[in-house]
Amino acid sequence: MSNRALSNPALKDHKTVELNEEWNNFMKRIGEVSNLVKDMASGDKERAEAAKIVADKFLEGKMILEDDIKMVVKEDRTVINENAFKTMGNKDTGEVDKDAWMAEVSKDAEKRALDRKIRLEKADTLKTQAVKAFRREDYDRALSCYNKAIEQVKDNALLYCDRALTKIKLGNYQKVFSDCEWALRINENSFKARLYRAKAHKELENSDEYEECRRELEEKFPQHDELIKYFLDAKDGYDDA
Repeated sequence: MSNRALSNPALKDHKTVELNEEWNNFMKRIGEVSNLVKDMASGDKERAEAAKIVADKFLEGKMILEDDIKMVVKEDRTVINENAFKTMGNKDTGEVDKDAWMAEVSKDAEKRALDRKIRLEKADTLKTQAVKAFRREDYDRALSCYNKAIEQVKDNALLYCDRALTKIKLGNYQKVFSDCEWALRINENSFKARLYRAKAHKELENSDEYEECRRELEEKFPQHDELIKYFLDAKDGYDDA
């Protein structure tokens, strides 16, 4: 079945939503999108953040919730607007107003894109400060800057990895795992997240977990064999992987 494009004035000339299935098929899956909204409004910080990341990537066309549904929003960034679900039902006909739903989802896209740009710039400045502090071995200052950077941008795997390394330098090994897990949620192929997780297990003398992590590293990233040996076997003196 060929793709059907739905033009929407709210998206302006260059903003088009492409659906590769009939609307009825899309509606069968709308519950999954609704669940994302519920998660974001759940009050559970980690659950809300995870749902927000998934929602952003979904609307940017980077994620498909099901094989038979694909939505691509030609936009820098947007997130699901909860008001969209409040206006979906048409009480008179029992049908869903597609244009109204898409308008609700995308009407604030430009503002959100601008907000995103500002937050990215702030995060970049804070990361630069963190790197400088790290290089002069002021790890407490580096950690503070990374914390603030992640407050601005929560979907950057490298920031979580950099903060994990800083925690390793501070000896906060137990706190390394959460950063590595977040990095892997965002980028499942993150080499640094796996490397730092293995290092934390080694320092905590979690032998079984360490051996498993190291074996996974060597299997997945044979091209980094020397770096893995250097970083995991070094007693001290490593700066950055």
